[in-house]
Amino acid sequence: MHVSTASGARPRVAIGLPVYNGAAMLPAALDSLLVQTYGEFELIVSDNASTDATEEVCRDYAARDPRIRYVRQEQNCGSAGNFNRVFQLSSSEYFKWAAADDVCHPNFLTKCVEALDAQRDVAWCHTMSRHIDEEGALLQSEESPPISYLRPHGDPPLPTRGAARPSDRFQGVILGRGGCLDSYGLIRSAVLRRTELLMPYFGSEKVLMAELALHGRYVEIPEVLFFARIHPQAAGSLKDARQQRRFINPLARGRWQFARLRLLAGYTSAVRRAALPPSERMRCYGVIARYVMQVNKWKSVVAKTLGGEGLAGEYPTLPVQPKQNDSDSPCRVETAAR
Repeated sequence: MHVSTASGARPRVAIGLPVYNGAAMLPAALDSLLVQTYGEFELIVSDNASTDATEEVCRDYAARDPRIRYVRQEQNCGSAGNFNRVFQLSSSEYFKWAAADDVCHPNFLTKCVEALDAQRDVAWCHTMSRHIDEEGALLQSEESPPISYLRPHGDPPLPTRGAARPSDRFQGVILGRGGCLDSYGLIRSAVLRRTELLMPYFGSEKVLMAELALHGRYVEIPEVLFFARIHPQAAGSLKDARQQRRFINPLARGRWQFARLRLLAGYTSAVRRAALPPSERMRCYGVIARYVMQVNKWKSVVAKTLGGEGLAGEYPTLPVQPKQNDSDSPCRVETAAR
């Protein structure tokens, strides 16, 4: 089914919502998207062979709203393949990933579309964010300012995702802090198709954001219009390495994944593929060298790996996930260039 706008044209915006056993919180996520003030979009929901009431919830919503396209995977291919699949099913100008447990303010899409329309050099746009609990209330312990990726930190301050120079934006992502909630922002599909999407290891959304930063600027709406839900079943709550591997790809084999080494390889590959002037490419490799020299963090990673722990502490606000090849997943995955 292809959704059309009132004028008969394809929607400029597609939202991809991958879900697995999310029946409890899915209605709130769907409701927050369906009441957006910018309403001309397609909502692609990919059910990763859920065993709870997710299918029933999805089919009920799809029967009531023609903007929803529901697809169901025959076999659980892990969050990695499912997150990439919803993008590969889209053909819009702008794309947004949505999680089955997060909530957007009704003005989220309107504000982000306006920002991308007004600034053609912007690759992706997000809003300021807050964390909520299972009941949808703001976390009581959250006394810090709203999450922003344009707030400098460090001494001297690091550049941010909004910097003019690609290498500075790249540095702002891989050496910055605060996770990657902006992976749930509105992204130019043409730019996203130039990337490797998400790779099959825990935390790879940071590689994707770093690669987006090489292709264009990030803009942030200075309003809290996005609410990330924290609960025991959330990706960021997974502490065990085996749980993380199965979350990303249930068919993954082997105990050792060395996620941080794979992140390093991902950053290096992104710089190698990007169309950058030689001087900028060298600056990016310099940023990667600084990443490698974070001795204390590497010691922590080695200790966690040898102890069988995961790396969730490095990615406290995780959720977007990984690209896999057909050999890794029963989900059919196309190439980024298609």
